[in-house]
Amino acid sequence: MKKRILSSVIALVMLLSLSLTGCSTTPSTTPTTTPEATVEPAKTITIEFIHSQPEEERVTAIQKNIDEFMKTNPGIVVEQVPVPEDSYMTKLTTLIASKQLPAIMESNIDWGRLLNSEGVIDAKAHTEVINTKGKDAFFKGALEILQAPDSSDYIGVPVSGWVAGIWYNKALFTEKGLEAPTTWDNILKAAKTLNDPAKKKYGIVFATEESDFTEQTFTQIALSNNAELFDADGKPRFNSPEMKEAIQFYKELYKYSPQGSNGVTQVKDAFVGGNAAMGIYSTYIMGALYEQGMADKIGFAVPENKSAAGFGMLTTLAVSNMVSAEEREAAKKFIGFMLEKQSNIAWLHMSPGGANPVLKEIAADEQYKSNELLKAFGETSSKVPEAFNELKMLGFQDGESHPKMGNITAKLVIPKALNAILVQNANIDKEIEKAQKEMEQIVNE
Repeated sequence: MKKRILSSVIALVMLLSLSLTGCSTTPSTTPTTTPEATVEPAKTITIEFIHSQPEEERVTAIQKNIDEFMKTNPGIVVEQVPVPEDSYMTKLTTLIASKQLPAIMESNIDWGRLLNSEGVIDAKAHTEVINTKGKDAFFKGALEILQAPDSSDYIGVPVSGWVAGIWYNKALFTEKGLEAPTTWDNILKAAKTLNDPAKKKYGIVFATEESDFTEQTFTQIALSNNAELFDADGKPRFNSPEMKEAIQFYKELYKYSPQGSNGVTQVKDAFVGGNAAMGIYSTYIMGALYEQGMADKIGFAVPENKSAAGFGMLTTLAVSNMVSAEEREAAKKFIGFMLEKQSNIAWLHMSPGGANPVLKEIAADEQYKSNELLKAFGETSSKVPEAFNELKMLGFQDGESHPKMGNITAKLVIPKALNAILVQNANIDKEIEKAQKEMEQIVNE
């Protein structure tokens, strides 16, 4: 008890002494013990990550990645903001207008170009993350198509993507002694050989309706023939010899396809249902093929004539320039973390097949391929991401997207022309010139 009272007295004296010393303007001449320095806690940086993956299981998977990141970066707090995909761009537009864009945004090629043109992203930050990982770590097309106009920087950091190509029944090809449908000659030969409409069996199925799906599908055929949509001065050249050759080849293939205006449902059902030996579709068909027990029977190819041409879309992460320098540094660290093996595979496995690796090492990684769906496809699951090497888009030349390409796509100029030529059997030259004039009008508006 005495010790406790004595301690209390000593403490009180010390407190009074310190109080008096603090109020005095005369320095004390009595030596005192320097109090122990107070260690201030490290400053915590909080950043937001907005994305279009609101499904509960995906939010949970993303949170696991965030938690792992925060374990090794205790000074950074990452908060995710999931937004439904159909309202995502509206949300971003609102945040841009209010100057409240969060530190990290999920984006893609088209959104990234828009954000870059609005001047709201830190392209140099993206380049730093990519350089830290190493450009050679990525499939080359995945970086080339993300390069900012008139710059060596990038509009985003790719973390995954989907690609489209020709899916084919390997057993049928083997049975008939056919080569993989890579070249135009091989594709056409296979379509002719395997076509038997009397039994509702077709050589190939692809998009012909008036929709952007048809434009996406035709993009691979056109660009495999080096049929660029604009010349060096930005003028439309839909009436070029290369483009006409591509349209003629598309029309020739249509002879061996189910007739009519075929869209997403018709193409998917015909190929997955076994009514077509080949189908041009994105990697999102892999889930349906897996469910039908067809995965091990399916091959994948990218069309090639004068060059190889894959079409697809990338999922990227972008850094906002509306946040502080400290928040941008934290954002760069998180995006770099999302390129690490464990976190990147976790991201890809949220949508196996649909989301494919843009990093070469991940595409060949056994842990990535251990997912049941990917395992069922065997080596095809590793071959598919290689299409990112040949990623191409109409209207994208010399590192820049033509400013009117979006308008041409929105008005369905190309799909309408193709539908008229194939389905309605309209005159090819007249429809090409009609589309050419419409594009010229759009460009000159």
